[in-house]
Formats: sequence, C-alpha cells, structure tokens
Amino acid sequence: MKTWRVIDTGYLGCHFNMAIDEALLEAYDSAEERMPVLRIYGWDPQAFSIGYFQNPDDELDLDRCRIEGIDFVRRITGGGVIFHKSELTYSIVCREQDLSARTFYKETYRFLCSFIVEAYKSLGLEAEYALQETARQSKSWFCFANRERYDILINGKKIGGNAQRRKKGMIFQHGSIPLKSDLNKALLLLRDSSAIDKANITSLSDALGQDISYNRLRDLLIKSFKQTFNVDIAREGLSKREEALSGHLLEEKYKREEWNLYRNASSPKARVA
Repeated sequence: MKTWRVIDTGYLGCHFNMAIDEALLEAYDSAEERMPVLRIYGWDPQAFSIGYFQNPDDELDLDRCRIEGIDFVRRITGGGVIFHKSELTYSIVCREQDLSARTFYKETYRFLCSFIVEAYKSLGLEAEYALQETARQSKSWFCFANRERYDILINGKKIGGNAQRRKKGMIFQHGSIPLKSDLNKALLLLRDSSAIDKANITSLSDALGQDISYNRLRDLLIKSFKQTFNVDIAREGLSKREEALSGHLLEEKYKREEWNLYRNASSPKARVA
C-alpha cells in the first residue's frame, strides 16, 4: 500500500502559499523527497491568485485592490483568477506511477478530484463532474464562472476550481474549495464582472445550508483521500529542504513584481542546494 505525506500548513499569506507549493514540486524532483504529497492550507489575509498566463492588470482593478489592502500572486498553473478568503485549498504532488490507475492528461483531473467528490457525497451533497456541460463557458476569466469537463458541480452549480502542471513525469495539482461565498467582495475588485452569473456558483456553506469549519473539512478530505485511493498517510511538516526552498522562492520570486506582474523569475535551483 502506497504511503502519502499529508501536510497541513494552516493559514498563510498568498506569496508564501505559492512558494510552498512550488517548493514541494521542486523538492519532489530531488532524490531526497520521493513520497507523494497531499498539502492542505488556507489564505490569510484574503488575496487573489492569477493564472500563469494572465495579465493581472487586465483582470483586477489593481488601484482598488491596493486601497482595499488586497494583494495578488501569480500561480505556476494556468486557469483564471481566484479570490481566496474563506476557503480550504489542497495541492497534490506525485508521479504518474504513484497513481493506482493509468489516466490520460485530462482524465487525471477526474481521478485526482474523486476524493473531493466522495467527501462532498459523505456530507449528503449531490456532487458530480460537469462533463456534458463544457459548452457553458463565460466570457470572464474569473475561474469560478467557467466550466471545464471535470469541474465539480453541486446541485448543478460550480464549486471551486482546480489547475494542474506537469514536469518530467510529475503531476502538480491544486484546487480551491470555498467554505463560504465571497463573490460580492471579489466582483467589486475585478475589471469586468458583467459576464459572471452568481446563480451558477456555490460554496459549501451555501450547499449545506450551514457553515463548515476548515478543520472539519480538512479531516473529512484526509479520510476521503485515504479511502478513495486506498493509501496510507503520514502526517508531517515540511522537510528542511522544502523550508529552505520555499523561503528562497518567497523572497526571490513570489514577493517580486517581476513575477507577479510580468511572469519573469530566475530558476529557484540556482541558489538552493
């Protein structure tokens, strides 16, 4: 039975969160860290993340964001802009051979998100993949407004979003699970929210009719992950290499305008042993 590391880093700022995600991917590429990883985390303070290919000035009212004290960070994954506030986020780092089933690129979304679907079902929610609804695309680049084939729907409404990056046979995937709806706040800070239909978007508290805590959902997701993929888990913290690498990435990449505004950054391996 395969063993996965499970790391809960709690609530952190947007730049540190993305630095840790990339550090986990880079460390897994070394001979040191070869156990696949499920990371769980939150965002504090609230912030936006933008997709790798996006221009933040096209998507966000940056002047208003500054006035409101809301920062943003560029992800290493594609997709649309996401507002992170009352949510739980997960990330997965593994190799193709760590998966118990051979899947094509797009199918890995369905496979890796299956533990989330099962967790939702255990809460009594009707969760399913969008599948045939792929034609329902918004003109907005706000992540939650668009539907891909393996986005998750609850009662026909999209909840959260997932993005992926591949590197030398490795799979990195992370995704957002909104605990509460923060749409009204987010829409005020977008350049154009006219194409976004709030009626097609939901959060866990809206779907359940009651609030659910970060800790409860974390424990539920870990249990579902273990059962869905038939794996053992080892609750751990970051390794020394991951800590050092994430610290370097934080200062040399994710805090810098060169990366967040213009997608320019040097390789993290240049200075970290």
